Amino acid sequence: MVLDPSIVIYDACVLYPFHLRNIVVQIAVDRLVDARWTDEIHDEWIRNLVARVPGIPIERLQITRKLMDDALPDATVAGYQAHLEAMTLPDPDDRHIVAAAITAGASVILT
Repeated sequence: MVLDPSIVIYDACVLYPFHLRNIVVQIAVDRLVDARWTDEIHDEWIRNLVARVPGIPIERLQITRKLMDDALPDATVAGYQAHLEAMTLPDPDDRHIVAAAITAGASVILT
């Protein structure tokens, strides 16, 4: 019996480090998990990486983002904003992650 992989939302903090990003994207390419993220999550890991490593060209990170989206064309979650108003979390900046998880039907948030 073949089981479908779990749907997993990747938070920005797991996409930020180069080696970890490669691992989590690869396990999704290998269909061990069904990865999901949002444009907002992409923007966050790229923004944080540019802020901490000023010498890294943003164009290089945009290429990485495109490669990720091309490798996993169903990973981007849209339409999650409808859930934001109902979200009450200790850190309001995390609401979009929970909202995306609900929209995607994720059973795991990898953070």
